[in-house]
Amino acid sequence: MNEEDKNKVKEYSKKTPLYLSRRKFDINGILTEIKCSRCKEFKNISEFSKNKLQIDGLEHKCKKCKMIK
Repeated sequence: MNEEDKNKVKEYSKKTPLYLSRRKFDINGILTEIKCSRCKEFKNISEFSKNKLQIDGLEHKCKKCKMIK
């Protein structure tokens, strides 16, 4: 899969209901909060580590939950 195809898939994925249900945006469309996949709480994006492999560049688990194994 070339880079152009990867970008198309990434953009499509950002529009799916599942992706949108786990994120909160401000009125300008900027990502402000994400729902942690472990504790199920919405938290500020600063509470998530970076991960280039994920669609939005952030981990699915917050830093606190990631430390708990």
